[in-house]
Amino acid sequence: MGKIKICFYSGDITRSGGTERVSSMIANRLWHNNQFEICFLSLWEKKQEPFFFLEKEINRFTLYDRPVSGAIHLLGWIHRTRKFVREHQIDILIDIDGILDLYSVPALWGTKTKLISWEQFNYYQNPDGNYRKLTRRMAAKWADAIVVLTEEDKGYYEKNLKIRHIIRHIYNPMIQNEATYSYDTESKMIISAGRLTYQKGFDILADVAAVVLKKHKDWTWVIAGEGEDRPLLEEKIRQYGLEKQLILCGNIEQIETYYQRAAFYVLTSRFEGFGLVLTEAKAFHLPCISFRCPAGPAEIIEDNVNGYLVDCFDQEDMAQKICRLIEDSKLRQQFSQKALEGTEKFEINAVAEQWKKLFEELMNGRKES
Repeated sequence: MGKIKICFYSGDITRSGGTERVSSMIANRLWHNNQFEICFLSLWEKKQEPFFFLEKEINRFTLYDRPVSGAIHLLGWIHRTRKFVREHQIDILIDIDGILDLYSVPALWGTKTKLISWEQFNYYQNPDGNYRKLTRRMAAKWADAIVVLTEEDKGYYEKNLKIRHIIRHIYNPMIQNEATYSYDTESKMIISAGRLTYQKGFDILADVAAVVLKKHKDWTWVIAGEGEDRPLLEEKIRQYGLEKQLILCGNIEQIETYYQRAAFYVLTSRFEGFGLVLTEAKAFHLPCISFRCPAGPAEIIEDNVNGYLVDCFDQEDMAQKICRLIEDSKLRQQFSQKALEGTEKFEINAVAEQWKKLFEELMNGRKES
């Protein structure tokens, strides 16, 4: 039997989002396994090269050479997807965002290609409105497997949908940090990162920061990322007089340098699909504080061991927990020393092995627990 042909189906693999980062990491690792031939198919690509590294042997293809409206060209997207899968004899198509099921499900009808719907948001969040609600029902009925990011979210799916085939939770992998360095107990910088959107709750963060930073004027709090909420945050920063302490850094290519200099990480999201930034911070031995939002943080942070989980959305308790870490360097160091406890399940080899097992199940036509 030849190599299993795996295609990751993307909106645009050249983008710089978490979905593109994670799928690139997994594709690269699977490429090193001689069982698989890996490629990416994007609807289109806005840039010449991917933002995240891809092995040069991993081929990239596009359906169109420019952005095209799905509402107008829905049948065209379906037809081109079907044509690509047949011409390239794809064994398994992975929708790296479940919304792509809208095109891939009908495109694969009558073919031998297996479909994996990989959902990046938790079940109760629908950023694409009715489209995502529809594609989740489509996946439950027609996808050969659904992959979600947490055990918590797997439970949501099983509770709300009648799933005909396989459903698995496979964690997103941690970034690989090969560097060795000492945690900086003298640091007076808090870090947060993410797109400046309602989901990420940076408006809540600004309100918490107003309490924390006015009490600790020698500390700074940096936010890495861009998004539509920047004007709102800039106005809050002006209102609170925090221009020199709460810093919007924009998109940072070398965010690792900020992790290395930070004292701890804070997440104030209203909801998550997983919480990739928390595992990024842990890779740099940072204590983490997060709201116990659905879904992900409770499976990443061990409360009172390597960080804090705060009830949603208790701003007073969040501020108190942050101040506690600011005021106790020994506690910060204690949390740092235990930052990697329980993270073995997020290591890239463990994650890739779960994907490999799923591929083999699909190709062998069996279902394992």
